[in-house]
Amino acid sequence: MKILCFIPARSGSKEIKNKNLTKINGKPLIYYTLSFAKKIKNIYVFVSTDSKKIKKYCEKFIKKSNYLRPKFLSGDKSLIIDSVFHALSWLEKEQKLKFNAVMLLQPTSPLRDLNEIKKAIINFKRKKLKSMIAVTHMKEHPFECIKLNNNNWNYIAKSNKKKITGRQDYEKNYFFIDGSFYISKVSFLKKYKNFTVRNKTKIFIQKKTISIDIDNNSDLKMVASFLK
Repeated sequence: MKILCFIPARSGSKEIKNKNLTKINGKPLIYYTLSFAKKIKNIYVFVSTDSKKIKKYCEKFIKKSNYLRPKFLSGDKSLIIDSVFHALSWLEKEQKLKFNAVMLLQPTSPLRDLNEIKKAIINFKRKKLKSMIAVTHMKEHPFECIKLNNNNWNYIAKSNKKKITGRQDYEKNYFFIDGSFYISKVSFLKKYKNFTVRNKTKIFIQKKTISIDIDNNSDLKMVASFLK
Protein backbone atom coordinates (compact mmCIF):
# COMPACT_ATOMS: atom_id res chain seq x y z
CA MET A 1 0.00 0.00 0.00
CA LYS A 2 1.37 3.39 -1.02
CA ILE A 3 0.53 6.07 1.55
CA LEU A 4 0.76 9.80 0.93
CA CYS A 5 1.55 11.72 4.11
CA PHE A 6 -0.21 15.02 3.45
CA ILE A 7 0.87 18.03 5.55
CA PRO A 8 -1.26 21.16 4.98
CA ALA A 9 0.56 24.43 5.64
CA ARG A 10 -1.09 27.46 4.10
CA SER A 11 0.35 30.89 4.84
CA GLY A 12 -2.80 32.65 6.01
CA SER A 13 -3.92 32.46 9.64
CA LYS A 14 -6.12 34.81 11.63
CA GLU A 15 -5.20 34.33 15.29
CA ILE A 16 -1.47 33.74 14.85
CA LYS A 17 0.37 35.42 11.98
CA ASN A 18 2.59 33.01 10.00
CA LYS A 19 1.52 30.24 12.40
CA ASN A 20 3.36 27.40 10.66
CA LEU A 21 6.68 29.23 10.99
CA THR A 22 6.04 30.56 14.50
CA LYS A 23 8.85 29.47 16.80
CA ILE A 24 8.20 27.02 19.64
CA ASN A 25 11.26 26.29 21.74
CA GLY A 26 13.39 27.82 18.99
CA LYS A 27 11.92 25.78 16.12
CA PRO A 28 9.09 26.56 13.67
CA LEU A 29 5.79 24.88 14.48
CA ILE A 30 5.85 22.90 11.23
CA TYR A 31 9.26 21.44 12.17
CA TYR A 32 7.65 19.10 14.70
CA THR A 33 5.32 17.53 12.14
CA LEU A 34 8.01 17.32 9.44
CA SER A 35 10.56 15.67 11.72
CA PHE A 36 7.88 13.31 13.03
CA ALA A 37 6.74 12.28 9.54
CA LYS A 38 10.33 11.50 8.49
CA LYS A 39 10.47 8.84 11.20
CA ILE A 40 7.62 6.86 9.67
CA LYS A 41 8.80 4.31 7.11
CA ASN A 42 7.23 3.60 3.74
CA ILE A 43 5.27 6.83 3.33
CA TYR A 44 5.71 9.72 0.91
CA VAL A 45 5.83 13.04 2.76
CA PHE A 46 4.25 15.96 0.91
CA VAL A 47 3.68 19.53 2.10
CA SER A 48 0.84 21.52 0.55
CA THR A 49 1.54 25.23 0.92
CA ASP A 50 0.92 28.46 -0.96
CA SER A 51 3.96 30.08 0.69
CA LYS A 52 7.40 30.09 -0.94
CA LYS A 53 8.92 30.76 2.47
CA ILE A 54 7.28 27.70 4.04
CA LYS A 55 8.15 25.64 0.95
CA LYS A 56 11.82 26.61 1.20
CA TYR A 57 11.97 25.63 4.87
CA CYS A 58 10.26 22.29 4.25
CA GLU A 59 12.79 21.39 1.57
CA LYS A 60 15.27 20.78 4.39
CA PHE A 61 13.20 17.69 5.18
CA ILE A 62 11.50 16.57 1.98
CA LYS A 63 12.22 16.24 -1.72
CA LYS A 64 12.20 19.52 -3.64
CA SER A 65 9.41 20.17 -6.13
CA ASN A 66 7.88 23.07 -8.00
CA TYR A 67 4.48 22.55 -6.37
CA LEU A 68 2.68 25.45 -4.72
CA ARG A 69 -0.92 25.25 -3.59
CA PRO A 70 -3.13 27.57 -5.67
CA LYS A 71 -4.52 30.63 -3.89
CA PHE A 72 -8.11 29.53 -4.56
CA LEU A 73 -7.41 26.54 -2.29
CA SER A 74 -5.65 28.59 0.38
CA GLY A 75 -8.34 30.85 1.81
CA ASP A 76 -9.92 30.79 5.26
CA LYS A 77 -12.91 28.87 3.93
CA SER A 78 -10.92 26.46 1.75
CA LEU A 79 -11.36 22.78 2.55
CA ILE A 80 -8.37 20.54 3.20
CA ILE A 81 -9.96 17.72 1.21
CA ASP A 82 -9.90 19.88 -1.94
CA SER A 83 -6.18 20.47 -1.41
CA VAL A 84 -5.66 16.73 -0.98
CA PHE A 85 -7.34 16.00 -4.31
CA HIS A 86 -5.34 18.75 -6.00
CA ALA A 87 -2.08 17.29 -4.64
CA LEU A 88 -2.99 13.73 -5.67
CA SER A 89 -3.77 14.92 -9.19
CA TRP A 90 -0.53 16.93 -9.42
CA LEU A 91 1.61 14.07 -8.10
CA GLU A 92 0.11 11.65 -10.59
CA LYS A 93 0.50 14.04 -13.52
CA GLU A 94 3.87 15.62 -12.71
CA GLN A 95 5.63 12.92 -10.70
CA LYS A 96 3.90 9.79 -12.03
CA LEU A 97 3.05 8.84 -8.43
CA LYS A 98 -0.21 7.16 -7.44
CA PHE A 99 -1.30 6.42 -3.88
CA ASN A 100 -3.77 4.02 -2.28
CA ALA A 101 -4.26 6.03 0.92
CA VAL A 102 -3.67 9.46 2.45
CA MET A 103 -2.53 10.15 6.00
CA LEU A 104 -3.26 13.70 7.12
CA LEU A 105 -0.85 15.24 9.66
CA GLN A 106 -1.83 18.77 10.64
CA PRO A 107 1.01 20.96 12.01
CA THR A 108 -1.43 22.52 14.49
CA SER A 109 -1.72 19.18 16.33
CA PRO A 110 1.96 18.41 17.00
CA LEU A 111 1.62 16.22 20.11
CA ARG A 112 1.97 12.72 18.68
CA ASP A 113 3.31 9.36 19.80
CA LEU A 114 5.39 7.63 17.12
CA ASN A 115 4.70 4.10 18.36
CA GLU A 116 0.98 4.78 18.49
CA ILE A 117 0.85 5.99 14.91
CA LYS A 118 3.03 3.13 13.68
CA LYS A 119 0.59 0.74 15.37
CA ALA A 120 -2.36 2.53 13.77
CA ILE A 121 -0.85 2.23 10.28
CA ILE A 122 -0.20 -1.48 10.80
CA ASN A 123 -3.82 -2.00 11.90
CA PHE A 124 -5.07 0.04 8.96
CA LYS A 125 -3.16 -2.18 6.52
CA ARG A 126 -3.73 -5.56 8.15
CA LYS A 127 -7.45 -5.08 8.69
CA LYS A 128 -7.83 -3.53 5.22
CA LEU A 129 -9.65 -0.55 6.66
CA LYS A 130 -11.00 2.28 4.54
CA SER A 131 -10.80 5.09 7.07
CA MET A 132 -9.39 5.64 10.57
CA ILE A 133 -9.08 8.58 12.97
CA ALA A 134 -7.26 9.12 16.25
CA VAL A 135 -9.14 9.89 19.45
CA THR A 136 -8.30 10.48 23.10
CA HIS A 137 -10.48 10.43 26.20
CA MET A 138 -12.34 13.69 26.77
CA LYS A 139 -11.22 15.85 29.67
CA GLU A 140 -14.46 17.76 29.91
CA HIS A 141 -17.40 15.47 30.42
CA PRO A 142 -20.22 16.26 27.96
CA PHE A 143 -22.78 16.36 30.78
CA GLU A 144 -20.91 19.34 32.24
CA CYS A 145 -20.62 21.29 28.96
CA ILE A 146 -23.12 24.10 28.45
CA LYS A 147 -24.18 26.48 25.69
CA LEU A 148 -24.66 30.11 26.72
CA ASN A 149 -27.12 32.30 24.85
CA ASN A 150 -27.19 35.82 26.37
CA ASN A 151 -28.35 35.19 29.95
CA ASN A 152 -29.76 31.77 29.24
CA TRP A 153 -27.87 28.50 29.15
CA ASN A 154 -28.52 24.83 28.61
CA TYR A 155 -26.61 21.56 28.72
CA ILE A 156 -25.11 20.46 25.41
CA ALA A 157 -25.63 16.79 26.27
CA LYS A 158 -28.36 15.49 28.52
CA SER A 159 -27.75 12.67 30.97
CA ASN A 160 -30.15 9.93 31.94
CA LYS A 161 -28.64 10.07 35.40
CA LYS A 162 -30.32 12.35 37.91
CA LYS A 163 -27.04 13.19 39.59
CA ILE A 164 -23.36 12.88 38.80
CA THR A 165 -21.33 12.62 41.98
CA GLY A 166 -17.75 12.53 40.72
CA ARG A 167 -15.49 11.78 37.77
CA GLN A 168 -15.24 8.14 38.87
CA ASP A 169 -18.94 7.83 38.05
CA TYR A 170 -18.60 9.15 34.53
CA GLU A 171 -19.07 6.77 31.66
CA LYS A 172 -15.77 5.88 29.97
CA ASN A 173 -16.91 5.92 26.37
CA TYR A 174 -16.55 9.65 25.61
CA PHE A 175 -13.73 10.58 23.26
CA PHE A 176 -12.38 13.57 21.38
CA ILE A 177 -11.17 13.54 17.77
CA ASP A 178 -7.80 15.06 18.61
CA GLY A 179 -6.51 15.72 15.07
CA SER A 180 -3.14 14.02 15.55
CA PHE A 181 -3.75 11.91 12.45
CA TYR A 182 -6.38 10.87 9.93
CA ILE A 183 -5.88 8.10 7.37
CA SER A 184 -8.22 7.05 4.57
CA LYS A 185 -8.14 5.13 1.34
CA VAL A 186 -8.18 7.39 -1.72
CA SER A 187 -11.33 5.59 -2.90
CA PHE A 188 -13.03 6.47 0.42
CA LEU A 189 -12.05 10.13 0.07
CA LYS A 190 -13.35 10.29 -3.48
CA LYS A 191 -16.65 8.73 -2.44
CA TYR A 192 -17.35 10.76 0.71
CA LYS A 193 -15.21 13.91 0.19
CA ASN A 194 -14.14 13.62 3.83
CA PHE A 195 -11.71 11.76 6.10
CA THR A 196 -14.43 11.03 8.64
CA VAL A 197 -17.85 9.49 8.11
CA ARG A 198 -20.01 8.46 11.04
CA ASN A 199 -20.05 4.68 11.63
CA LYS A 200 -17.83 4.10 8.61
CA THR A 201 -14.57 5.59 9.90
CA LYS A 202 -12.85 3.32 12.43
CA ILE A 203 -11.63 4.69 15.74
CA PHE A 204 -8.07 4.36 17.03
CA ILE A 205 -7.99 5.04 20.77
CA GLN A 206 -4.69 6.55 21.83
CA LYS A 207 -3.09 6.06 25.21
CA LYS A 208 -1.97 9.68 25.47
CA THR A 209 -3.99 12.03 27.65
CA ILE A 210 -2.82 15.42 26.34
CA SER A 211 -4.16 16.84 23.09
CA ILE A 212 -3.77 20.45 21.95
CA ASP A 213 -4.95 21.95 18.67
CA ILE A 214 -3.02 25.20 18.32
CA ASP A 215 -5.38 28.05 17.58
CA ASN A 216 -4.07 31.00 19.61
CA ASN A 217 -1.05 32.25 21.56
CA SER A 218 -2.20 30.55 24.77
CA ASP A 219 -2.13 27.21 22.93
CA LEU A 220 1.41 27.97 21.74
CA LYS A 221 2.61 28.56 25.28
CA MET A 222 0.89 25.44 26.54
CA VAL A 223 2.24 23.12 23.85
CA ALA A 224 5.80 24.40 24.33
CA SER A 225 6.06 22.53 27.62
CA PHE A 226 5.36 19.22 25.88
CA LEU A 227 7.55 19.60 22.77
CA LYS A 228 11.30 19.05 22.74
